[in-house]
Amino acid sequence: MGFLATAQDHRATGFTNGSGPALVGAFAGAPYDQTVGLGLRYDARAVLSHVRMTLGLDLPFTSFDRAPSLRVDAHEVTPRSMWSWALRFGLGAEYSFGAVTPFLDLQGSAQRVSTTVNVDGRAADYEAFRFGFSGRAGLRVHLRKWFFVTASGELGWLGPTLWSADVGVGFRIGS
Repeated sequence: MGFLATAQDHRATGFTNGSGPALVGAFAGAPYDQTVGLGLRYDARAVLSHVRMTLGLDLPFTSFDRAPSLRVDAHEVTPRSMWSWALRFGLGAEYSFGAVTPFLDLQGSAQRVSTTVNVDGRAADYEAFRFGFSGRAGLRVHLRKWFFVTASGELGWLGPTLWSADVGVGFRIGS
């Protein structure tokens, strides 16, 4: 488990609200073009013959405290906040050099995103579901036989993730 920093582009996300106006133009620019989130990352990993398989959960939190209001389809729209979670699946490789283990992964993530905007002074929630791929590289350092620290960086290829970085700690089960 660890801490996460991420930047995402949600201009193509396709937010919807079943009872509110579509407001597609409200999500076409700032702050949805470079949304920065800070939060938590959880990962589980299995390794067989240097092949990594990972399963994880990301929980980034975002606030749009100073986002400007826009006039969209005769509505006054002000972005307020965004919350998302992503279920991540990874396939990659790692090789240990003593206590140090570099790794590379192809990550696929299914992401659920919810954003709150004020529409004509009333809060409205818009939601979307996205999938994307990214490449991840990192380093794990074993401090004890069963305890390690890890850090990684990620670049998005397809989907909302532009980049992310994390630092965390974990424990190892087995030999």
